[in-house]
Amino acid sequence: MSELKIIEKREVPGLARLYLAELSGPGERQVEFVDTVEPGVAKADKWVLMVSTQLGCPVGCRMCDAGAMGFFGNLTAGEMLAQVRQVVADNPGLDPRAHPKFKIHFARMGEPVLNPAVLEALERLPAEFPYAGLMPSISTVAPETPEAAAFLERLIAVKDKHYAGGRFQLQFSVHATDPARRLRIVPMPVWSPAAIAAYGRRFVRPGDRKVTLNFALPQGERLDPAELRRTFDPALFLIKVTPVNPTYSADRSGTSYVWNNPPAGLEGDAAALRSAGFNVIISPSAPEEIEAETSCGQLWASRLKKRAAAASELKARRGRDLPFDQERSALLVVDMQEFFLNPASPAYMPQARPALDRAAKLAAAFREAGRPVFFTSHAHEPSDGGLMTLWWKKVCLSGTPFAEVSPALAPLDAEIFRKCRYSAFTAPGLLDSLRSLGVDSLVVAGLKTNLCLESTVRAAFDLGFMCIVAGDAAAARTPELHAAALGGLADGFAMVRDTGEILAGLRAPAAVK
Repeated sequence: MSELKIIEKREVPGLARLYLAELSGPGERQVEFVDTVEPGVAKADKWVLMVSTQLGCPVGCRMCDAGAMGFFGNLTAGEMLAQVRQVVADNPGLDPRAHPKFKIHFARMGEPVLNPAVLEALERLPAEFPYAGLMPSISTVAPETPEAAAFLERLIAVKDKHYAGGRFQLQFSVHATDPARRLRIVPMPVWSPAAIAAYGRRFVRPGDRKVTLNFALPQGERLDPAELRRTFDPALFLIKVTPVNPTYSADRSGTSYVWNNPPAGLEGDAAALRSAGFNVIISPSAPEEIEAETSCGQLWASRLKKRAAAASELKARRGRDLPFDQERSALLVVDMQEFFLNPASPAYMPQARPALDRAAKLAAAFREAGRPVFFTSHAHEPSDGGLMTLWWKKVCLSGTPFAEVSPALAPLDAEIFRKCRYSAFTAPGLLDSLRSLGVDSLVVAGLKTNLCLESTVRAAFDLGFMCIVAGDAAAARTPELHAAALGGLADGFAMVRDTGEILAGLRAPAAVK
């Protein structure tokens, strides 16, 4: 049986109790879950438990903090059920055995259909909580991956076996019917509306609940009643519309949109859908919810950010102020490749996206300044794995799409050097190319800060290159690893600067201070 160590509780009277818990095991093992109610419905009538399925989230939706600080793996079925047990134990006045609606919503942190253990948890729930009011629920963005397809196929059988007759709720977080707008919100390949509609026709049996289509609409976005009528059967699907409550991620992406009354146009869209036979639920913001920061991932991400800030003191860890010869400098971008940047990759790092944007700005500025730009791609041939293939469960293979440097960097073939060890200087030809151009100073960006980037900078120091690390154009698996690596480099190997400071120096050649 999995054990939870509660490290923080946050109470929102009449609305929710948020939990942050530590799980046993190595690495970043904090999980967030919620004991809550549906606004306006007494807890004695409907009790909602929102449990997490993953540590962080690999999707990284624009408004959700669950993916803002990275993804650290799947929870086991036991760890999911432990969240339920904790909430039940903390409510001695409520008896789940007699509760009319005991809803367990697998929708807090994580993408449930990317974790097969959720299906195991659904199989085990009726044995541990054999109550008439038990009603599980899953919310998914419908990733277009083989793992998600297999999960959703198995879900039909699990639902039919254990939760027939309206005792299961499935929600697709669609957010937009237009593919381009949807991709801006959910940055990974997802099922098309037509694919969701086809699945709904197979999923819903007589007596089942309708499948929910959820839309968290940023400001200015509207429903498309004509498209929804054309694609979805109102006998099988209902529509739910929610605001985008302020979170770290929503504020950063400019998508926060709070409303207590439906915005102009939304009521008309809802009326058109209702006239077509759809059930439409409009769920406004709750002021208490916003004030208490109860949106998905906020408590977890806030704790991680505080820990990272305390561990790093990045502003103070800049390294020495030494002369840096821009006229003899080059930009070296380490492993900014699809293996880490593509949501379909097993090594996807949502937190690397901001670093990629800044690395692209650096590359464009260096080219404009007439300075050379180099990239590495970490990719293995079958015979050159060495200890790497023993240390890491998954490695990037040469010649695959994941080995490609991100097109956002506009790399030229002659600028890319393949390596199969941590340091960029193990890539054949890179050192000779730098020497032939008279380069003795490097600006370094890339992935991962504590592995390949750090190894590269340490090797560069020993080879006599003066280095500046673009700290905000780099990323690691966790904020702590990123901060620790930058701190170590600043202490003995390189100056650490922000991208903006480096760009300003390129515009006005001078020693970086």
